[in-house]
Amino acid sequence: MIIEVCCCLGFAANVAQLAGLDVARLVKEIKERVQTVSQNKEDCELLAERAELILDLLGRLQKSKVIEDPDMWKPTERLRSTLCGACEVIEFCRERSCTYRFCKSDHTAKELRKVLKALKFCVTHLTALATIINGDQTTRYFLVQQTPDVVQLQDGVLAPALGLPAQYFKYNDRNDRGETLGISGKAQLVTEPSSVNEPGLKRFALSQLEVATDNFSLENQIGVGAFSIVYQGRLNEGLEVAVKRASYVDKIPFHQLENELDLIPKLQHTNIVKLLGYCTRKRERILVFEYMPNRSLDSFITGERATKEPLDWPKRSQIVRGIAQGAVYLHKLCEPRIIHGDLKPGNILLDASLKPKICDFGISKALKADADKDCTGVVVGSRGFMAPEYKQGGCLSLQTDVYSFGATLLQIIRGKHISPSSLALSDESRNYGPLNKWAWNLWKDGNLMELIDPSLHDETHAAEMKRWVQIALLCVQQSPEERPSMWDVLLMLSCDSVILPEPKLPAYYC
Repeated sequence: MIIEVCCCLGFAANVAQLAGLDVARLVKEIKERVQTVSQNKEDCELLAERAELILDLLGRLQKSKVIEDPDMWKPTERLRSTLCGACEVIEFCRERSCTYRFCKSDHTAKELRKVLKALKFCVTHLTALATIINGDQTTRYFLVQQTPDVVQLQDGVLAPALGLPAQYFKYNDRNDRGETLGISGKAQLVTEPSSVNEPGLKRFALSQLEVATDNFSLENQIGVGAFSIVYQGRLNEGLEVAVKRASYVDKIPFHQLENELDLIPKLQHTNIVKLLGYCTRKRERILVFEYMPNRSLDSFITGERATKEPLDWPKRSQIVRGIAQGAVYLHKLCEPRIIHGDLKPGNILLDASLKPKICDFGISKALKADADKDCTGVVVGSRGFMAPEYKQGGCLSLQTDVYSFGATLLQIIRGKHISPSSLALSDESRNYGPLNKWAWNLWKDGNLMELIDPSLHDETHAAEMKRWVQIALLCVQQSPEERPSMWDVLLMLSCDSVILPEPKLPAYYC
């Protein structure tokens, strides 16, 4: 490992060239000192794990040319002093006299928190670089474009996620373009799943998927996220598939794909994407799904296809009902019940007949029999579709999915139609509930046609569209107790005789 790191330190103008830093020696020293600490033991162990992860990531990056970009490695220039500081603060936590610990304990705890924060900064930055180690400049652009731009901690404080210059990030003009990602706990080793035993779920060899995707070629990429890349592939028998490959390496605290591997095989519904198989080999985490030729709903709502191939109302209503049916299945009919956690147009795939399929169960939660929420304090979701109680406290519930469904329904009805510049929105409203205030104001004034996609104005379904805006407003209420259940929502969508309650002010109305 020392030889490997020395090679890493050798190439010019990159992150590892840090004033003759012997990374391996320092990390080894940190790990040895942690064995004998007598106070702050848990934090010291976390510090050692982060230091070891940095060493591992530097080794992964040694052959990358991307790392030679000064803007990419500049944030880690102080890594040497940070690791030296880590050694010092661990030394303070080792055996000392009672008098010494009494006098220095507050200072030591403060310094320990400072070093942990600095190391997490480096880990997050190097992790982002690791995701693009196999890509060219085009791949790099897409990955940076899709990377979450903020970290949201439990107390609501927002901070840069990658430590990259703000001007480096490029975004699409899309409402769900940004995601908030809460990083919690220790870096964990991604281990081989040991109990995948679902009927009909195939374990693929890596070589099979390499052939199917033309060696994971750029031309076969059909989707790029913060921590995974999706490829179109064709198996030997001619079956088209979507191959979702984790773009991160091991020892990174993101287990979305393994969560999907655990949950999706248990789900059997026409409006839930079907998992065909998986591949776990060394550091590979790959899932193989049924292929959806019409890609995501988002491309029809806010993408280029919204203009070239606008969906008429019968197709949109079919899609909405299908999403609702899938959500009802997750909330009431499957065992265990599932909170999806990130319903949005980008996570709704469309098959050849435009039947919707809910996908991306990476942050989903399986509920215990007597529970209706899952509170971790960690916030992982998409701006514009995130319920306020989840954003503020990290509590996922069935009602947070209802909120996301309502925000999705408003976007399906609105299409690419842009809200008027005269509409005053706070930063929170613009980022987290961009359609709520506009829709509520128009509903209250009886002018809902101003909200509806202009391509639908010549349709004969105006009454139903207006009714569905009201249903959406009920879903995006501030209080989760005032939102209907997904079962109630499906009933409202399917039966015009159901009398709708009047919505109150929606969330993020400011």
